[in-house]
Order: sequence, then structure tokens, then C-alpha cells
Amino acid sequence: MIDPVRFRRLLIKLLKILVIVELATALLHGMRGDGWERFSMDLIIAGVLYLTWERIMTGLAARKEAFRKRLEVSPQQVGLRDAFVFSLLASDEIFKGIPEDRRRLVVVSYTLITLGLVAAFSNIGPGLMPLVVSGALVFAAVNLMVWIFSQEREERESLATELELARDVQMSLMPREQPAIEGYDIAGMSSPAQEVGGDFYDYSCLGQSGELLGLAVLDVSGKGIEAAMSAVFASGAYSSEARLSANPAEILTRLNRSVFHHSKRGHFIAFLLGGLDPAAGRLTFSNAGQSRPILRSNGTLQTLDSAGVPFPLGMREDTLYEQREVLLKPGDALVMLTDGFTDAMNLEEEQYGVERIERLLLDPALADVPARQMIDLIRNDVRLFTGDAPQHDDMTMVVVKRKAS
Repeated sequence: MIDPVRFRRLLIKLLKILVIVELATALLHGMRGDGWERFSMDLIIAGVLYLTWERIMTGLAARKEAFRKRLEVSPQQVGLRDAFVFSLLASDEIFKGIPEDRRRLVVVSYTLITLGLVAAFSNIGPGLMPLVVSGALVFAAVNLMVWIFSQEREERESLATELELARDVQMSLMPREQPAIEGYDIAGMSSPAQEVGGDFYDYSCLGQSGELLGLAVLDVSGKGIEAAMSAVFASGAYSSEARLSANPAEILTRLNRSVFHHSKRGHFIAFLLGGLDPAAGRLTFSNAGQSRPILRSNGTLQTLDSAGVPFPLGMREDTLYEQREVLLKPGDALVMLTDGFTDAMNLEEEQYGVERIERLLLDPALADVPARQMIDLIRNDVRLFTGDAPQHDDMTMVVVKRKAS
């Protein structure tokens, strides 16, 4: 049977061998005294063909990359010619992307099509017999390909249903309502880059007496179902630890040991945990590798550095985390976010960055804007910046505003 990738490589090798044989033959004729005209002409033609081939391949490679980006953004705008060129240039990766248990059937389809083309130009019978045989072979190949695609579609739809269920389960673990605390306005959101993601946020009571409001924002390395499973595990472990202590640094230190022993090596969890004392307006926080929170106070911004080591959870078993305190005065706003916002990229692969968020937060009009609206303003600005580019990373944010008295 014909492997399309190997067949294309074989044709290119045969062409190279033919060129080399022709040059060697011309060289021998010249050495025998038959003249060097043939060798000189062959050498010029070979050089022109090589340069032309390189130029064509460079141009086609650029077109292939442009086609790939256009396909990711808007498949409905793909033209027939571009699709044809892309399918020829990317045949290796396309064939490698076919599941192992389907490749043999695809090879059978290509073989039937090749036999059909051979039959169309062969004298295998009188009258229309060659066309009949050729049509039957090609028709069988097309039917086989359609069946393969239908099987793939059914499997994808089944997987999509399972991922949607997993997304519903994951989102149900996050807060459905914002905490109602007198004198404060608190809001949060999480948007996974795929059906499920590795970001998570939570509100909880810290300590056995629940004296502090816990504000947790975590980001698991990676994306997809594996990151989501790690996030679910981390959220469950955090819920258990949060009931035992009101000290954010102690909670992260104990949580780190669980993550280290139960997570896959090389998979880490960035975790920012704050404990808010509403009456005093005091926020005690500890940061394990998460983006630094931003405090807006009296029209100025302050990026809050954490105390101690900045390692994410699961990197080292013996990590001891530290904490620091900050006072939230009336009118202050605290923004806790994952790097999915700052690392968001547009089609030119430019990052959104922290500076754009800080520019938004410095707007005097934000002083009277609710926490939910602040999140929406930042999220919409990121979307405006990225345009048609797909979301590359999970995005999670919690905003805490102390109402002005």
C-alpha cells in the first residue's frame, strides 16, 4: 500500500538522483573529449532549478504559515487554492496527526485513488471499461475517507460532551455568589483558555472560628484536562487546610507538601492567598509564585511584593512561606490576577503586559466603579487588544474594594 508521505519523499529523491546521474553522464562525455557544452548547460540548468526550488519552497512555507494562522482564526475564509497548497506542503504533519488506528485506512484510500488513476490511463479492457474501473476505485476510496471522517467526528463530539461536563463540574466548584461583607465590594471571575483550565479562585473562612475571609487565586502550570484535575485537587486540599489555620503562610507551607507529594514532577501551582480582617481593613497575604497583587490607593498604584521565597507550590518539599500585611483604607481597591491577563497576545504576538492594566487602574473614574465593573473593563480591554487572536492561557481575577465611608 502507498504511504502518501513516503511516496512524496521517494519522488523527490528520484528527481535528485536523476539530476545527479545526468550531471555525471555529461561530465564523463566532456572528459572523453565530446565537448563540455552539455555539462555546462546541465550545470546551469541544475543551478537555476535549485535556486528556483529554494525560492518556491520559501514562499510556500510562508503561505503555509499564513494559512495556518487564518485557519485558527476564521476557517470560513480559507480559499480552495490555499487549502490545496497547504495540504501539499503540510502532508507530513497532517499524516502524523492522524490517529495510529486510522492511518492504515488512510493509506488504503490513497492506494485506491492511485490505482484508479493508473486504471484510467491503462488499456485494461474495451470501451469505457478503464473509466468504469477507475471510477469504482476512486468512489471506494472517497467512501472510505468519508467513513473515517465520520468516525473522527463522532469521537470528537463525544469528547466535547465529556469536556463540557468537566467544565460544568469545575465551574460549579468556584463561588456562585460574591461574599456580602459590610463596607466591602468583592467580585471574581475565571475564564479558561480551553474547555477546562488550570485556574481557580475561591472565597472561604480561614481558621476554626472563621475570623478571616480567605481570598485565593491559583494557577496550575499547563492547560486542559490535566491542569484542571490538578486545580480541583489543589482546591480540595486548600479547603481542608483553610479550616485548620488563619495564617496564609502556614496554609501555603502545609499545602505545598501535599502538592509536592501528589502532583506530577514538573507541574507546579502558583497560589496567592490573602486573609482579610474586614473590621480592621487589614489584609495578610502570602504569595507562592503568583502574579503580584496591585493596590490602588488614593489615585496611586502599588505592586505588592511578597515576603520570603517566591517558589510556586510543588517545586520544593521544604519550602517555608512567609507573609506580609497591607492596610486597605476606604476607597482602596486590590486586584489579584493570574498571568493569563498580562501574557495575552494579539496576532502580532505582542503581549498585553502589566502596564496597560496599570493605566486602566489609574483612571480617576474607577474610584466609584463597582468591583464587577472593574473586572469587566480590564477584560474588555484585553479582548480589544488581542482582537481575533485565540485566548492562549486561563484568565482569573479577584477585585476587593473597600467602600469609601
